[in-house]
Amino acid sequence: MDERDHARNLAVGRMAVGAGLVAVPRLAASTWVGRDARTGGVRTFSRGFGARDAILGYGLYRALDNGDSNEIRRWLVYGAVADAGDLLGTLGSWRRLPPVRRTVILAGILGFGGLGLWLSQQF
Repeated sequence: MDERDHARNLAVGRMAVGAGLVAVPRLAASTWVGRDARTGGVRTFSRGFGARDAILGYGLYRALDNGDSNEIRRWLVYGAVADAGDLLGTLGSWRRLPPVRRTVILAGILGFGGLGLWLSQQF
C-alpha cells in the first residue's frame, strides 16, 4: 500500500464518518459526547461536522483522481486543520466527556489528523 492508497482510504473514511454524522447524528455523536447527543443542539452540530468531513473527504478523493500533488496536499492539510480544531474542542471539554469515549475519540482525531499531516508531506 502506497501513500496514494492511504490517502484514498483517508478520503473514504472521512466521507463515511461524515455521512454517519449527517444521517444518524444522535447515534454518531453519542460516540463522542455520550448522552448529550440526545439534544437538538448536539445533533445540529453533528450534522455540521459531518458535512464538513464529507466535503473534506470528497475534495481529497477528487484531488487524488486529478493527480495534482499541490491540490492533494492542500486537501490533506485542510483535513488536518479541521482535526486540530476537533482536538482543541475535545481537550477543552475533556472532563465533561465520558472517559472511555473521550479516549477513543482522541485516538481517532489524532489518527486522522496525524495521518493527513504525514501524507501531506509525501505529495
